[in-house]
Order: sequence, then structure tokens, then C-alpha cells
Amino acid sequence: MVEFSFEDWLIGLSTMSLVIFGYIFSFFFLNKSRKLRIRLLTILSIAFMLATTAWLPIVIEFISVLLTENSINKIFYVYLMWIPAPIAAILIYYIASEFLVPKKKWYVFIPFLVYSGFTLLGTILNPLGIVVFIEPPQSGFIHKAGLDPAGFSSFFGLINFLFLLLFAGFGYLYKAFKSEGVIRKKFFFLSISVIFVVVFGMLDSLTSGIILVLVRIGAMSNFIFAYLGLRQEPERRKKRVKVSEEEVSFHKERNICLVCKGNVSRANYMCPKCKTLYCLNCFHALSDLENVCWVCNEAIDKNKPVTPYKEGDEPGVLKFHEKDTSK
Repeated sequence: MVEFSFEDWLIGLSTMSLVIFGYIFSFFFLNKSRKLRIRLLTILSIAFMLATTAWLPIVIEFISVLLTENSINKIFYVYLMWIPAPIAAILIYYIASEFLVPKKKWYVFIPFLVYSGFTLLGTILNPLGIVVFIEPPQSGFIHKAGLDPAGFSSFFGLINFLFLLLFAGFGYLYKAFKSEGVIRKKFFFLSISVIFVVVFGMLDSLTSGIILVLVRIGAMSNFIFAYLGLRQEPERRKKRVKVSEEEVSFHKERNICLVCKGNVSRANYMCPKCKTLYCLNCFHALSDLENVCWVCNEAIDKNKPVTPYKEGDEPGVLKFHEKDTSK
């Protein structure tokens, strides 16, 4: 029987735990996105699954050597690790294009798609020429297949990482500084998520042992920040706030209620004057309180009096209708 070192057990068990955790998170997000009908969160969930799959060959290799004392096929190892990674990057590019340049997203996304496609093709055609296998000095299993700095295809992979960092990571950060309120917070979370993916993804090829475990935990934490950036947060109470033009435009493009930030892809109310969207819950709450659109002060219900909010007034609190749970 193969005698694993402490480092072997550490890498094997920790990576197994991260893969299980990653798939649980991915399916949780996927289920959440289907219920809320958030298309971009669905795409992000698939990207999470692919990113998690990139660690799966390490777990399969660990179990194979533990039970049979034989390593898995190295080409299979590379394919399972480095084919899902660029596909996940393509999906992240698409989400970033939707958020950062929605009106010109295809002009921006297609070049990234083509470039990532070349990276993927290089992996398929020359799997053993793009990586360096990291094996322990004593008997054990292959801990990882890091990109070979001297490999031509690896250069494309490195540039892909940098494109992702500059366009998505710093792009989200720029939008965060240009935005206000909840939109700023969401762009900031998305920026952290992409930066973590790139930085920890690159460090994964450069580290080993305990440091490698910490790097993979850091890479996995991007899931949480990405979810915080894309989730919609319906609230039970909401005070009148000043709304910027950029925030109004953002909510229109994403079909998000301006008040509660909830999805309004189904039944909704659209202000006839400025086309701002409200979910029906917020529509009823607003009509009972101020009875005016938060953007243009147009009357929401023509049959009710209006009490438009003025600068300096104490903002009213919208009390949303609670579901009857007594039955």
C-alpha cells in the first residue's frame, strides 16, 4: 500500500472538501437562480461548477493512488483540469460584458470568446505540452498540473488571466466608484470575486503544501462575493432615498424593482412617464404612501391623492404586504 506523507493527506483531503463544497454552492446558486429567474446568476452557477471541476482530477488521482496504487492517465488529468477553466472564464467574460457594456456586449465579448477558444484549442491539441506536473519527492499522487511558463499555450493562458483581471476585475471596480448605494456595493463584490479568481488561480500554479491549501480556500471564497454581487435582495421595509440616473438605468436594463431590488420579469408596474419598473408589491406600497414615482413624481394611482417627497422631509417607510401564514 502507498504510504502517503502528511502533505499528501493534506492536499488530497482539503481539495476533496473544497470540491464537495464547490458543487454544493454551485447547485445552491443554480436552484436559487431558477426560483428567482435571474439569468446571470444561472450562468454564474455554471461557471462555478466548471471552476470546481478543474480541481476534480486531483481528487480522482488521490483516490486512485490510495485504492489502486496507480495514477490516472495524465492526458485525462490535464483535460479535466484545463478544459473547464477557460470555459468558466468565457462565462465570466459574458457576465462582465452584460454589466459593463450592455449595449455593446457582443462587440466586447466575441473577441474574448475567440481568444479563450484558442487557449482551449491549444490545451486539446497539446495537453502534455502546456503543463508541469507537481509530484511529491516520495511516493504519492500528483498534486496539480500547473501551467508550464515555457509553454506557448501557457502564454495564452496567462494573457487570458490578465484580460480577465483588467476587463472584469478592474472594470467592476471602476463602475463601483462611479455608482452609488446598493449598485456600488454589488459592483464592488463582483470586482473582489474576479480579482480573487485571477490572483489565487495564478498562485495555484506557483505554490505547494500548506500554502497551496490556503490558496485554494482563497480561490473558493470568490463564490461568496460573486453571489453577493448578483443576488437580488427584496426588503420588507424601505425608506425613500435619492436615486441617481445611473442606478435607474441599471434597474431598467436588468428588470429589477427600483425599491426592493427584486426581480420584476413577470407582473410589474411601469411608470408611464419615465418607464421605471416596480414590482406589484412595491407598487401597492407606494400607492398607499406617497403615490408618486420615485424618479419623476408621476402619480402612481390616479384615483388617490399624491404626497410627493420633498428634500428635507422625513422619508416615509414602505410597509410591504406580508403573506398570511395563519392558514
